[in-house]
Order: sequence, then C-alpha cells, then structure tokens
Amino acid sequence: MLRNYFKIAWRSLVKNKLYSAINIGGLGAGMAVSFILLIYVYNEVTFDSFHEKKDRIYKVMKNQPIDNGIGTGDATPVQLAGVLQKDYPEIETTARTNWAYDQLFNYNNKPLKFNVMSADASYLDIFTLNFVKGNKRDAFKDISSVIMTESAVKALFGDKDPMGQTVKLNGTQLVKVSAVIKDLPQNSTFRFKALISWKLFENTQPWVKNSGWGNYSFMTYVLVKPGVDADALSGKIKNLVARYNADNKENKLFLFPFTSWHLHSDFKNGVNTGGSIEYVRLFLLLAIGILLIACINFMNLSTARSERRSREVGIRKVVGARRAAIIQQFLGESILTAFLAFVFALLLMSALLPSFNELIGRQLTIPYTNYWAWIAAIAVTLVTGLLAGSYPALFLSSFKPVKVLKGVNSTGKTIWHTRQILVITQFVFATCLIISSILIYKQISFIKNRPVGYLQQGLVEFDLEGNMIKQFDNFRRDAISSGAITDAAATSGSIAHTNGNTWGVTWPGQLAGEDKIPIDQIAVSYHFTSTFGLHVLQGRDFDESRTGDTSTLMLNEAAVKMMRLKQPLGQIVKWQGKQCTVIGVVKNFVWASPYEPVKPVIIGFDKSWAGQVGMRLNPKAPVSQSLAKLEAIYKKYNPEYPFQYKFVDESFNGKFQTEKLLGTLSTSFTILAIVISCLGLFGLASFAAEQRKKEISIRKVLGASISHLWFSLSKEFLQLVIISFVIGSAISWYYMNRWLAHYTYRTDVSWWVFIATISISIVVCMLTVSWQAIKAALSNPVKSLKNE
Repeated sequence: MLRNYFKIAWRSLVKNKLYSAINIGGLGAGMAVSFILLIYVYNEVTFDSFHEKKDRIYKVMKNQPIDNGIGTGDATPVQLAGVLQKDYPEIETTARTNWAYDQLFNYNNKPLKFNVMSADASYLDIFTLNFVKGNKRDAFKDISSVIMTESAVKALFGDKDPMGQTVKLNGTQLVKVSAVIKDLPQNSTFRFKALISWKLFENTQPWVKNSGWGNYSFMTYVLVKPGVDADALSGKIKNLVARYNADNKENKLFLFPFTSWHLHSDFKNGVNTGGSIEYVRLFLLLAIGILLIACINFMNLSTARSERRSREVGIRKVVGARRAAIIQQFLGESILTAFLAFVFALLLMSALLPSFNELIGRQLTIPYTNYWAWIAAIAVTLVTGLLAGSYPALFLSSFKPVKVLKGVNSTGKTIWHTRQILVITQFVFATCLIISSILIYKQISFIKNRPVGYLQQGLVEFDLEGNMIKQFDNFRRDAISSGAITDAAATSGSIAHTNGNTWGVTWPGQLAGEDKIPIDQIAVSYHFTSTFGLHVLQGRDFDESRTGDTSTLMLNEAAVKMMRLKQPLGQIVKWQGKQCTVIGVVKNFVWASPYEPVKPVIIGFDKSWAGQVGMRLNPKAPVSQSLAKLEAIYKKYNPEYPFQYKFVDESFNGKFQTEKLLGTLSTSFTILAIVISCLGLFGLASFAAEQRKKEISIRKVLGASISHLWFSLSKEFLQLVIISFVIGSAISWYYMNRWLAHYTYRTDVSWWVFIATISISIVVCMLTVSWQAIKAALSNPVKSLKNE
C-alpha cells in the first residue's frame, strides 16, 4: 500500500512539473532560510556553553552612580580578585584578564600581529581550553610562557614544532611557546590567538601593579564552589569596595552569570534590560514566519489543483477507498514534496551560508556530523509536510463522489474564503517586513546625517607602538614634509570610539557628590584640534611653544554645561590629581553612541598616554600616493612593525553595524516573503480561474472585453492586499515605534512609508495575478461550455 502511495505521489509530481517545481522551490527556499536562521539562533543561545564549569562561572560587575542614574560595567580594580579569593570561602578560585588587543610576534624575522590576552594561571582552571600540546598545569610555569592557538602557530611557524620556540613579543620581550590549544569556538566570548601570563603583563606594564582601587581597567571572573547560591554571594560582595576604598563607596559589586553575558549585556539604571537576546528572538520569529508562509504557499498551490483531482478522489471513493486512506495518500504526497524541498534546501543553504556568514560576521556551518541536528531537521521537515499537506488532504478527501463525477462541487466558496485568509496572512507578514525595512534604513540615514563635530574625510589612524612611541615627533615632521599629510597628533585612543572615563574630577561651584560622576576623557598631544578638525569655540588648542600647557585641559560644550561654568576659560579643574587650567572649549563631537546625546568630555594634555596617531591626509595628493609615502616613513622609524591603518569614517560607520545588519536581513527576508507570498497569490489566482471558468466564458460570449474580465478577476485580490496592508501597517506602526523609542535621536514614522508599502504591494499583486487573469480571459469559451 505504501509503495502504491509513493508511486501515485511521484507520478502526480512528474505530471504537474510546473506546480511541483513551484511547490518544491518555494517550500525549499523557505526551509533553507529558516534553517539558516535556526543555526544562527542555536549558535547564539549556546554561546560559551563549551566550558565544562559554565554553570559556576561568574563575571564580577559594578553599578556606579552617573550623571543621570546608575551606570553598569564589567571593569574592575586589579586587587579585587585577590580580595574575593581571600575573604569569601564560597569562591573556589578567581582570575583576572585584560582586554585582548593586537600585539606583534616576530619569529625568524617574520612579524605577525595576533590578538593577545593576559590572564592569571587560575584562568586555565576556570575556563575550558582544549590543549593540543602541553597542559594547563605547566603552561604558565615560566613567567615568559605563551599559549598559542593552532591557527596562530600555523601562521607563525608553518609545519615546524612550536613547542619551546622563542618568539620576540612587541619587539623587545622574549617569550617561549609552552602550549598549543585548539582555536576557540566561534561562539566564544574570548577571541584571543595567544594567551600570556598575568605576571608577564605586570612586568611589561609597570603601572598595572601600582594601580589602585580607583583604576577600573580589568575584568575579574570567579568560579564558585558547587552548590553555592550565587545570588546570596552577590549580596555579600555588594559593598566590598567601600571596605577597601572609601572614596568609591558608591560603587556596588554583583555577580553576573558568564554564559548570560553575550545575550544579556545591556543594563539601564542598574537593571538588566536584555541585549542581543532581542535579535535572537527576532530571528527565531522570522524563521518561524518564513517557514509558515512557505507552508501556506504549499497549501494554496495544492488546493489550486483540487479541481483537476476531484474526479480522481470521486473514483477512488466509488471503488471503496475510505476517507482515511485518501488522507494518507495526500499527506504522503505532501511529505514526499517536503523531503524533496528539504534536499533542495540543503543545496540552497550550502550556497547561501557563506554570504550570510560574511553579513553577520560569524563562521556558521551546516552541522552535517551532528546527529541531533539531523533528527531535528528531519522532524521539522516531517512536521512541515504534515502541516502543509493537512489542509489540502482534508479538503480533497471531503469531495462527494456523486457531485464531483457529475462535475459539481459545492465546496468552492468555503475553500475560497479559507484560502483568502491564508493569503492575507502571508501579505500581512510581507507588509510588516516592508515597513520595517524602510524604517530601519530611514533611522540609519537619519543618524548618519547627524553632524559628528569633526572632519572625518581624509582622517587616518594607526596604533602608536614600538619605536614610534619615541619617534612620533620625527615621524610627524617627515610626513608633513613629504606632502602626505597636513597634520598629525597622538591620542590615548581613537576619535571614533570612547576609550575611558574618570571620576574624582573637581571644579569651581561643584555640588556634593558630583566628584563621583564618571566623565569621558581623552589624553592628547599638540595639534589635536587642527588634526581632527574640531571647532574651538573659546580659547585655543595646546601649544608646544607654551611650557605651561602640560597642566592645562580643554572641555567640550557638554562638560561646560554639566560643570555650570559661565566663564570656563581660566577656571581650575582637578583632573588626574593635577590642578589644570581650562584653556579651550570645543564644539560637541560624537565620540560615544551616535544615537545618544553627546556626553561631557575632558581633553587633557598627556603625551605619555598616547596609544594612537591621527593623521590628516593631504587633500591635494592622491590617497594611495600619500599612504605609500607614510608607509615608507613609518618603516624608517619602526621597521619591525607592519604599517596598519584605519580610516576614521570606516571605523565610525562600525557603530551602525547592528542596524545595518538588521536592515540588510530585513530587506532580504522581505524579498523572500514577497516572492513566496506571490507564489501563494499565484495559486489563489489559478484556483479562482478554475472556479470561475464557466462564468468567464458566459461573460465573454455576452460581449465582455478582456480588460473587463481582467479587472473582474483582479479586483478581489486587490481587496486582499488592502486588507493585509491595513493589518500589517497597524502591527508595524506599534512595534517600530517601540523599536525607535530605544534611541534618543530617532526618525519619525512618516506617512510616505505607508504609501510606498501599499504601492509596492499593489504592483506585486497585479504583476502576479495578471498572468492568470489574462490567460483566463483569453481562453476559448467553447471548451468550458461544450458540456452545458
């Protein structure tokens, strides 16, 4: 019997090649995109889950009063780990890390940069690293040891055994490879290529040992003992800072589950408000929605062929087939189609996944070797086949043999209304995606057009490292003389991203407690405003001809407003323990989030903090020529380091990465949803033409024109699109207003967005329906009426 069902199903698919191709293609495309999204969702929800002790690992966080509430961060003092280990028996061990950054490795005159992190030896007991060579017990036995990943070892040593090899780190420090680990999974918070010991970090950075409780520059992780109530422990450590540092007693500590950090890293006023989990939920919703409209499309196309298969059902019933057997047959056809679509989906996934990975910045793979993934995929395919085929099976099996064999079937209107609902559902989903895509791009454009406060065009930055730290002034002089740049300045960090704040700042007229407010800061050398193109509203920039400028600073407008300084020039502000004179006020510039108001910024003079170089390229010279000159001059003063630079406008545009990703994905899914919805509309138009072929023939015999018949068939579908638009617009307006409310600077939901959406929907509808409508209008009425 099953073999017979399979034969009939296969013959039906082969006989109706066009409909079969549309069915399999539409369902396969929907499944492929849904599966890719589900792989992404799985990747995100399993972030950091490979650590064996993941349920006991916590990150130490702090809540700190800020100007408008409470700020939450994960930066902690260097002493904290030791105090936690000593004072709280519930803690098994603690570990400190710094933020990983690129450092230079040189082996046999082969310089390469790798992302390097420093950590206590106890880090290896808390987190799971897969050792290929060496072991965690001996990895940091020697202070100069370095642990490297397989990919870093391959790049630096080739096929040579790396164990025990000596490498020069950052041009001066010799380190020895003590272990090799597998590359960290791509869904790992830690992304380092090399790991050095905390003791080595302290030796190469003397300021680390001397930093006090007021220096929040490191991260602290704890491994609690089995069975410990983390919430209770979190309450115990809350006021720990006050015991050791009364100046920062307002800072409150708490423990946050390490595995929750990736998806729940957003805080507002000290309360967790989510984070990337919102996008995971969105992608999960999209996966379900796309699969659902693909199933609806399958239902519509299957029932569109019902008129042609009604006699088959009637004959089967006459010769004794029960309804259950007919349902089984049609469900079998549906499941066969679903599995063919699944095979097509796998091929499509293989083609689409690289582009999707490039778009989202991940390295997702199809889990061919994971049998649980296969079980889940087959289960989804089976459910999809049953879901997509259930309605057509129940509908087709309900035909009365006497009526269908006489050419009469009274179920037409009932099924027509049901199919209308299905198509409306599809177009509601498509309408929501169209409006969302337009508004996302509108918001990005709105923020991008917001003045940033400095000249991004022609601004280049590179890291200040190696010999360049001492040779910067000579490099600047030669670079200007060569005509490659017009100016350059050293800064503590990039102008495109905030890189630190401070508190303990005092100023005239300060109110009680205001010295605890964190204020963004950047330390710079001379020529800062001229290099970056900032507008000096009052006073002047730092001047190398004035020796007293080493104890001066500048403020932005927001800082002047916060300090309530009516005449800021000449005021004394205590910054970094020094009494500094305000010599200038610069116009507000976007340094932190472009979606939020500009925060107060202190621009202090301190060349020893320099970590970046900003250069203004000569606008009169070709960019490629200027960069070639700069590289040659750079190699002259810093030959061991590669010349690696970044354009500031590109770095700044990275701030919009999440919104750009959301917009691109939304547009892609919108196009897919429209295509699949059009297939459903095509099926509905086919069904309508089949149901009304005799009516159309009679109208044609009585003199109706082709245009009149076309409009008569098309207007019903326009009504469906308009109903879908009304529902979809209401849903989109509500949710997009909520999304835009996250931003202080946001665009409005303009009326033209809805006009554009309904226009797109109508055009798509008419293009889809017209082919079937015109085909029906051009048909020969004799064929439809010859039996009447």
